[in-house]
Amino acid sequence: MTHEELLKKIYSMELRYANEKPRREALRAVVELHKPEIPYGLHDAVEACPIDGDVYPCLTIQAIEKELLT
Repeated sequence: MTHEELLKKIYSMELRYANEKPRREALRAVVELHKPEIPYGLHDAVEACPIDGDVYPCLTIQAIEKELLT
């Protein structure tokens, strides 16, 4: 799942209770922090997570995707 697809999935989450909106916004913020980018000066590099330094999707994003898909 791409970064944009993951954000769309989060925004499309059905909010059943009032307290779910802050949770969704917190989840969105975490996903934004882990947004993939190409390391500075490396034009042929693969996208990496700026927080973890891992190849995207990092373990944090993988865990979020797993929970959203189940």
